[in-house]
Amino acid sequence: MGKQEKQIVIRPESEANPKEVYKKKNGRMKEDFYLEELTKLQIELLKLQNWVKETNQKIVIIMEGRDAAGKGGTIKALTSRMNPRSCRIVALPKPTEAEKTEWYFKRYISTLPSGGEIVFYDRSWYNRAGVEKVMGFCTQEQYKEFITQVSNLEQMLVSSGMLIFKYFLDVGRDEQKRRILRRKTDPLRMWKLSPIDNKSLDLWEQYTEVFEKMFARTHTHICPWTIINTNDKKRARLNIARDILSKIDYEGKDQTAVCLLPDPSIVWTYSQHHKSDTDPTKEIQKQLEELERKKEEEKKERKKEKEKIEKERKKAEKDLKKAEKEREKAEKEIQKVEKEKEKQALKQKIDENAKIPSATTKAASKPVAKPQPTTDNK
Repeated sequence: MGKQEKQIVIRPESEANPKEVYKKKNGRMKEDFYLEELTKLQIELLKLQNWVKETNQKIVIIMEGRDAAGKGGTIKALTSRMNPRSCRIVALPKPTEAEKTEWYFKRYISTLPSGGEIVFYDRSWYNRAGVEKVMGFCTQEQYKEFITQVSNLEQMLVSSGMLIFKYFLDVGRDEQKRRILRRKTDPLRMWKLSPIDNKSLDLWEQYTEVFEKMFARTHTHICPWTIINTNDKKRARLNIARDILSKIDYEGKDQTAVCLLPDPSIVWTYSQHHKSDTDPTKEIQKQLEELERKKEEEKKERKKEKEKIEKERKKAEKDLKKAEKEREKAEKEIQKVEKEKEKQALKQKIDENAKIPSATTKAASKPVAKPQPTTDNK
């Protein structure tokens, strides 16, 4: 990004990482040093991924930028050692005719991460604020609707527990031209070339203008834009990894094994250029603190619910025991009443039997007849 060309932002003045200065060849980072540093950062990215999975976090990492700025290569470098089961790359093709009739964000909603996932976007919903706006693929009304809705949507996603990191990969005009021309001649890179790439070379100023408007409208406290100078792809990739890792306090973080602080001559926020009061790093930390606070509240609520259930269970057990005792008592009363009834019935039967005279008793009580005198004695 030379001084002679119109830039999106002015790079903050600062010294590059001294360790990297001595590892350069022809102004660019040496391959062996790059691979050594990248491996160390990939180990930290794996730790981050494990933390995301264990804590059920949801992370969105958006890679936007100019054509040939290195979005796909950066994503490949960051994800090549990650577990593909909980890491996805989203690079949607142009919308179908049916999708064009739907709410613009609809096709992106289904691609958002579930708990424990990290999703990288190789271009995102911000297509509408960049290439679609410049190339006339959307109407002015559609563009205005997007600009009005996007920050509210991101706010809702963050409120739902999602972490969103927005990166804009910027490249100088001459370097962009060199890379696009290389795509035309390199068989292994030809697949990257599109008709839009050729046009973008002639539309530099128009792209710069729409990107500046995009930043001004969508750089927020919750979802700030971080801009990356990608004239040196290797340095850019390392510093994007450092920036991501520096913003999250994941378990096992080791800042002694590898530098996790991004080079401010490569990485800066849009607010730093405009001297805004926003501090995106603090905002990310606030997001994490807010998530931790919500988790603690949920933990307390679960504990209360568990205690309530346990209390109700004990009460139910107590009531059950009481009911059992009442039942046993009632059964004893019934048995007592039944025995009393049996006793009374037996007594009554004895009394009745006592009142009925027997046959021998009747014979004994009958009077004996006196003998009559005979006539012969006379």
